[in-house]
Amino acid sequence: MILMGAAGTRVARGVSPVLCVDLDGTLIRGDLLWECVLALLKARPTTLFLLPVWLLRGRAYLKQQLARHVRLDPARLCYRAPVLDLLREEKARNRRIALVTAANRELAESVSRHLGLFDEVHGSDDRLNLKGPAKAAFLSELFAASGFDYMGDSASDVAVWRHARAAYVVGTPARAKQAATVTTLQANIVTERASWRTWVNALRGHHWAKNLLLFLPLALSHNLTIVPILRTAIGFVLYGFCASGLYILNDLLDLHSDRQHPWKKERPFAAGEISIPEGLAASFALLCSALGVGLLLDAQFGLALIGYAALTMLYSLYLKKIALLDVFVLSSFYSFRILAGALISATPLSQWFLAFSLFFFLSLAMAKRYSELLHANDLVASGNSGRGYRVDDRELLLSLGVGSSFSAVVILSLYVHSPEVRVLYLSPEYLLLLCPIVLYWLGRTWLLAHRGELREDPVTLAIRDRVSYGAALASAAVIAASMIHVRW
Repeated sequence: MILMGAAGTRVARGVSPVLCVDLDGTLIRGDLLWECVLALLKARPTTLFLLPVWLLRGRAYLKQQLARHVRLDPARLCYRAPVLDLLREEKARNRRIALVTAANRELAESVSRHLGLFDEVHGSDDRLNLKGPAKAAFLSELFAASGFDYMGDSASDVAVWRHARAAYVVGTPARAKQAATVTTLQANIVTERASWRTWVNALRGHHWAKNLLLFLPLALSHNLTIVPILRTAIGFVLYGFCASGLYILNDLLDLHSDRQHPWKKERPFAAGEISIPEGLAASFALLCSALGVGLLLDAQFGLALIGYAALTMLYSLYLKKIALLDVFVLSSFYSFRILAGALISATPLSQWFLAFSLFFFLSLAMAKRYSELLHANDLVASGNSGRGYRVDDRELLLSLGVGSSFSAVVILSLYVHSPEVRVLYLSPEYLLLLCPIVLYWLGRTWLLAHRGELREDPVTLAIRDRVSYGAALASAAVIAASMIHVRW
């Protein structure tokens, strides 16, 4: 939303003052410095150890080195549509527009070439960090004759507005009021901070339902005593913190590829609704609290959390790029939850069930990847999907995924006949009815994927899918019947 200030007309008569536009936080949602850091982390993680060395020589030098080591595609940045609309209107009036930013000049020039809106570009080099008072002095000298209007967003821009003829503010009304105290307010493009719902989305709050798998060992062993349940409940929360912290890191690393994805571009970090520093801080806090408390609560459970976090980081940085290996690792994250639940509750876990869960979740992981290949043909074909697949790999994933479904059901039927089951159930033969229920649910999941109707994680879909709830109720009825002794 654009709100006009008190001055609804031009500040100067005749020739309009040059409109100088900031880049970070103003033209784009985000900061090129942090965008470069993330790109460097994903491409060459070990190079990050050089960041403190570069920073010792000044922020301008740091930006210069990042620009040399990273190639950012300006088409993948998150631009503010209202700002672009305003600039196009001014351009149509033949107004002179300059991009003036604290970001590295080379990166700023690539943005300018991509947009085609700016008459000139000024940015930081390896000696000058063009920000705050330095930017104010630079613009005052450069445009001493014509004067300039300035479009910015941050507190450091107040020093620039003090020397400008008029201010265009991209930010909250409070920031616009701050600018109006030092110059004429020409317009305010209102922005808002991320809501709690946006944060819940970023933390993948709906994915916490996956952590219910921690209670599965207790349910399978019929261990419903208070202490194991309480310990598992605490483990549920800690696992949620750990997983949410890792989801944030994964989304940050996939920032640029997600912006080209049909639906992942709506994620909070890809859409620029939450800043990169905020995301990194939240991830660090969640991971430290989860791993620290987890180790104090139970050493084995804490080590399982650390193993899960380490494998997830390897997956985000390297393993997700290796075709087929990525889905095996992805499926193991579910088995990790079951194992963690068994450790924190000190509940023995059947090897048969671990084998079943491996093939069951492998099928779901392949369904997820198959669906992504189906909906992002252009992204996969261009090699920018962040995965190691080609478009024609879909049929292989379909075959392997369906095969994994049948393997899971075969293992389930063998598990039903195992000695452990006969100890826990009075009529274990009824449990065989779980096989067609599970096979139907998996088959339907693959049917949705094949039709292009699976647009998310299958486990997440099950949370709000009525058919899935029906299958769950049918399974519960079968389990209840198996616990009753029936004479034939």
